[in-house]
Parts: sequence; structure tokens; C-alpha cells
Amino acid sequence: MYLQLQVFTFILILLTNIRSTTGESWNYNNLGPDVWGDIDSLCNGRSQSPINIQTACTNYQSFAPFSFQSGYNLTHNFTLLNNGHTIVGIYTGNNPMSLRLTGGGLNGTYEFLQFHLHWGENYKSGSEHQVNGMKYAGEIHFVHRNIETLKLAVLGFFMESISNTSTSNIIHKTTATDIYKTNNLTSEEWQKYFAVSEYLRVMNNATTVNLNLASLMGSNLNNFWRYDGSLTTPPCTEDVKWTMFKTPIVFSDININIFRHTISFENYRGPQPLYNRTVYRNFLHETILPITDYFCCIGNMNNLANKHFLHAANKLILYTFILFTVF
Repeated sequence: MYLQLQVFTFILILLTNIRSTTGESWNYNNLGPDVWGDIDSLCNGRSQSPINIQTACTNYQSFAPFSFQSGYNLTHNFTLLNNGHTIVGIYTGNNPMSLRLTGGGLNGTYEFLQFHLHWGENYKSGSEHQVNGMKYAGEIHFVHRNIETLKLAVLGFFMESISNTSTSNIIHKTTATDIYKTNNLTSEEWQKYFAVSEYLRVMNNATTVNLNLASLMGSNLNNFWRYDGSLTTPPCTEDVKWTMFKTPIVFSDININIFRHTISFENYRGPQPLYNRTVYRNFLHETILPITDYFCCIGNMNNLANKHFLHAANKLILYTFILFTVF
């Protein structure tokens, strides 16, 4: 039964690649994200990804830590494929059961399927998700599937772009400690990835490389946001569990720039409406933002701490109004 499931998965991935590599159904140019809803109606759904994560609107929820099986800490063969939109990393080893995870608030056991990158035209644009309207240079998606329900879960990481000579050009909120954690094993592993993938310049080009998933993900897996969304490319399938980690992985912009010139100038979808969905965070304290950012979340204020903040803000505004009225 398991062998049949794996054969089915292989065929599904193959068909997906064939569809995407034709370049006829969708792309990031004339058939870009603005018209995907005309190609696949589900792309107009109400649970679409990516989103803009408004941190003031997130609700705290304690999730158990992720538990990765031993295969994540080992080096395996991966096929890197240029599918016309990005470089997809597909596990080609002989023991897929070693690449499974549990925990992290996910129900059941999930098996690794593939990873891929999204990027933009420069170091300030490229991430599909945004944080308070701020964009990163790119985004990495590690796609997993529930072994029983076959539903998907994606582990997403922001790509922080720096110059090749200095870390002084970091554009967001990454701290020095985060950078040091991102360097070493994680940087070396991604250099292995870029060293071979930069030569996959023609659609359907593929090669094999030995990679370690744990090293690619890095060690900053403690803080993340969680919400229900969709695939970020057609057919925009919904009911996908999204985990977006707070700390980005640091890259040299030179590596990303190679992809801009050899594969696609940009390959990201912009944020979609949140509608009535809730975004959770697994870390207790969020950075206090301006009062106006909290007022935008009045319709979704299940977080007790945010309610207290709003109450205090309302009192402050009332007192200010009375003060100016009296005097």
C-alpha cells in the first residue's frame, strides 16, 4: 500500500511539473497572479496565501515544539529541477519515512515532499508573505503532506538579503545573534545548493546534490506564526497549514541575483485578503506597535492582552478629548 502511495505521489509531482513547465497555463508575466483567478477559480477563494501578517492582530497560542525524525539531520540525495518558475528540491533517497515530522500544533504525521524558493527583483522585494507590510528578498517553502489525510503543511522561512562584503546592509530586524546562528552550517549548506542550481538555466534541467534539510532550515525554529491558507501558485489549493518562522535566513544577494537573471526576474504572489481567518503566534510577547495598528484588529480581538491594550488606549484617547474640551 505504501509503495502504491509513493508511485501515486511521483506521478502527481510529475504531472504537476509537466503542467507548470509548459508555460501555457500560468506564469509571473502575462499570465501572472492578477489573472490566476481566471485560470483556476479557487485562486479567488477566501482562504488564500500568502498574507500580510499584522503582528498586532495575531493571537497567542502555545504549540508543542516540532519533532523531526532523524533523517532531517542526515545528508540525502535531492534532485534539483528547474520547472520554469523556480528550482524545486525533491528527495530521491530510498527512505522517505525518515523525513517525517510531528508536533508544532499540526495534527498527525507529515512527510517531506519538496522545497523551493521565491524571490523578487531586488533585496527589498520577493517574499510572498509580509510582516506589517514589510517584504524580504525572498521566501523558502518546505512542503509536507499528512501521511493519512494527504493535506499539506508548509514551513516557510523569510530570506534576508545582505551585501557580499558586509552585514551592515541588513534591511529588516535581524539581530547580530540571529545572523551568527544563520551563518556556519546553514550558509554552507545553501552555498552547496546555489553552486549547482545556478547552472540549471533551462526549463526541465535537473541535477542531483547531497543536502541536509536540518542545515537548510537552520536552528531558529522556536518562534513562528500559524494560519490556514492555500498553495501560492495555481491551482491555489486551500486547507494548507502555514507556519511562517519569525527569524529569517540570511543570504548573499549575489546568489539570489543569479536566479533573477537565469530563471525569472521575480516569482512571487502578493498578499491576499485575510477575511475572517485568525493568525496565531507561538511566542507570548509581540512588539508593541502604534495604537492605530491595534484599532485595525478590533474585529479579531480574542487575545486578552490586546484587549487590555485597546482598553487602555481608549481611556487615553477619552482623557485627551476631555482635557482639550475643558481647556
